[in-house]
Parts: sequence; structure tokens; C-alpha cells
Amino acid sequence: MKILKSTLIVPCNSNVRNFNFFLENIFTWDSLPKEIIFINTNKKKITLEKYYKNLFRKKKIIIRILDQPNLFPGAARNIGITYSSNEIISFLDIGTHASKEWLMTGYEQIKNKNYLISWGNTFYLATSYKDKIIRASTYGQSPIQTLPGSTMRRDMFKIVGVFLKDVRAGEDAEWMYRARLHKIKSCKNDKIIFYQHLLGMSYSSIIKKWFRNYSFSRRLSYLSNNKESYYIAFSSMLILIALNWNPIMTDWGKEGYEESLIYIPHVTKITILSIFLSYFILRGIYIPIKKKVSSKFLFPIAIFKVVTLSFLIDLTKLTSFIYSRFKIK
Repeated sequence: MKILKSTLIVPCNSNVRNFNFFLENIFTWDSLPKEIIFINTNKKKITLEKYYKNLFRKKKIIIRILDQPNLFPGAARNIGITYSSNEIISFLDIGTHASKEWLMTGYEQIKNKNYLISWGNTFYLATSYKDKIIRASTYGQSPIQTLPGSTMRRDMFKIVGVFLKDVRAGEDAEWMYRARLHKIKSCKNDKIIFYQHLLGMSYSSIIKKWFRNYSFSRRLSYLSNNKESYYIAFSSMLILIALNWNPIMTDWGKEGYEESLIYIPHVTKITILSIFLSYFILRGIYIPIKKKVSSKFLFPIAIFKVVTLSFLIDLTKLTSFIYSRFKIK
């Protein structure tokens, strides 16, 4: 097993069981970083068991566990960057499990191929039927480019800046957005990172998570152009127009008004049905299949659950956007 001159930074708000599960995964990799920094944002302290202490000591790997209760992930990552002692830095989250080649692949892309950033490639695990409904309504079955699993040069933060420290979620995507604006030379690490936290999640939990995440949207520039909000606003405007089309555009109520060239029979019903069908096709078929969700899974029943959950999530996002704009700082 090769030891790489790099630092791995892991924000951690978890229990001892999940922490040890993460450590088990580390020792399946074909290479390890010289330094690993855990930033524990939980109120309960975590300690390294003697078994793992001995393993890391034998390999001369530096382990730091920094207790920083109640910090948001961005602030935790910033602390990790400050304490890091290597020029190449990688990121994981405590809920992610990496394939054995990911660290070496990202390190070589930075060290030998002159890329400045190697982006992570995350696959969201789902085993139960409910897990798969949630995944089809959100992340999809295709790996997504993420900060967890990414490797980069430390001086990137002098160019792009550090992570936003006062948002609960979305600061990683916001940093990636800024990096793209700077046109940083980057590539994708094709070795998959597996995200575990969808497993066993309830429908109410995913809706609460979406509200929590998007309630900080005012501070996240990459969310300023939210397509779902525009779709709902546009649909509401169409319904309003449909409700008033015939009364305004024709001599409503007068004899012969139905013969007017601009009279549209059942205009409101047609408009609402058209909006419903377009949303159903978009959220139930087009977007899931675009995200590599199997059509065999969607039909004939799951599609209705996916559309229903997608609608609740979109409505939650719109509500959280409004809340974000008007809440007191």
C-alpha cells in the first residue's frame, strides 16, 4: 500500500459506529494519504480506537481529530485546510465510501497530468423500494460530479476562495460553481464514491432536508436561476390567464359570445390538464430517464410516486426560496 504526500479532509457529524465504518473503508484503498484530518462538528467527542491507532501508526500516517461542535460543513472544511500540511488535498464526507483506486487516481491526475482539480464522482446508493423512489425523484442513478471525492492543489483556495462558513448545505456546490467561473483546469475522477445516507431515509426526511438546504439559497449564487420556481410561477400565470381569458377577451355572457374567433371553450380545464401532463412527463419520465433511472422501475406504478414526491420537493424548494428571501438574518 502506497502512502501519498497528501491530506484528506473529512467533516464529521456522526456517531462512533459510522465513524468506524468509514475507517474500515479507508483500509480497503490501494493507497493512503500521509495525513487525515477529521473535523468533528458533533457535540459528542469521537476518539480513535486503539486498533486503528496502531494501524495508522505502523503506516506513519498522521491523524488529527479536531472537535468543533455546531460548525457547518463549509466552516469545518476551512479549518481542515488551515491545519493541512500538504500541497495536495482531498475531500470526503463521513457518509461516503470510496472505491479502492479513487485516491491514487485523483492524486496522479493532479501530480502527473497537471490538472488543478480532479472532481469527485458520486453514486447514490439505494436498496429498498422507498430508497429508489427517493433517488429517482432527486439525484438519479447516474454518478454526479461532487466535492466529496475531489482532489486539488491547496493553492486553489487562493484563487477561488474558501468555503462559505455560514450555510448549512450547498456550500460545496457553490464553491464548485466559483471554480468553474475561474475556468480552473479540471478533470473528473472516474473512480466512484458511494453515498450511503439515502439508505433508510423516509419521505418526510428528504423533504425536510430539501427545505433545510434551500433555505440558505439567498447566500448561494448558483441557485439564483432555479428552473422549478420559474416553472411553477409560469404555470400559475397561465392558469390565471386561462381563468380570465373568455371574460376579458370576449363579450362574456352576451348572446353569441361563443361564436367569437378568440373564444376558447373549456380554456381553464385545457390549461390545467396541459400543465399537469407536461409536469408529469417532465418529472416522471424525462428527468428520471435522463438521470439513468430504469424505465422498467418507473412503469407502471413507481412513476406516480416519483411524480408525487417530485412535486412535494419542488413545492418545498419554492417555499424555502421565499423563506430565504424574507427571513431575518
